[in-house]
Amino acid sequence: MKYKYDLHVHSCLSPCAENDMTPATIVAFAKLSGLDFIAVSDHNAIDNVEVALKCGAAYGVCVVPAVEIQTEEDIHLLCLFKNLQNLKAFFSQISFHDLKNDSSIYGDQLVMDEDDNIVRVEDRLLLHGAKITPDKVKILADEFGGIAIPAHIDREGNSMLAILGSITDEFKVVELSTKAKNEEVEKWSKDYTVIIDSDAHTVENIGVSSEIELPDRSVFALIDYLKSRG
Repeated sequence: MKYKYDLHVHSCLSPCAENDMTPATIVAFAKLSGLDFIAVSDHNAIDNVEVALKCGAAYGVCVVPAVEIQTEEDIHLLCLFKNLQNLKAFFSQISFHDLKNDSSIYGDQLVMDEDDNIVRVEDRLLLHGAKITPDKVKILADEFGGIAIPAHIDREGNSMLAILGSITDEFKVVELSTKAKNEEVEKWSKDYTVIIDSDAHTVENIGVSSEIELPDRSVFALIDYLKSRG
């Protein structure tokens, strides 16, 4: 069957996202939009994923444990996992620079609960590259049963294609943004498995109409499919 997905959505933990992008709001909007799968994929942080998973269970939406890693080269990689335990194990192996966020410049970095209460404010600046390269991110994601995907390669900012000039050989699944033209999707689909996500930072951008063919509606089926292609 075909299932609707949006696997790249930023919560209010990402400083560039709106403060009303709480995990509960994201999952509720995914439900209203008819999405089968949603992923809260914040910049270099995972603290709002667990709440999103709880909301997904309540609303009947499959929430994919995820994070967007920004590498040393400022390349964005969307990393997806089968469960929270594997995401946490993966994330624990990555080192980050201890730079403090200035919310007046970059925005707030809010960790929330299921009732949209602020649990804490993240002090570490999440928009700075981690101490890891793209190839190491892929190796690490594979080790913990997940997949690392070059994010929004059709964009200038923070894309592997723009920064390196090509997609390196170890990656066979790529992400395009919803702004990609049909001919661009067709071109990349010849040699890669392509997913199309919103990279939403505001509520109104959640809920693209991308579809994926899977044997069943489960996070395991989704990750297994993508890993088999990549």
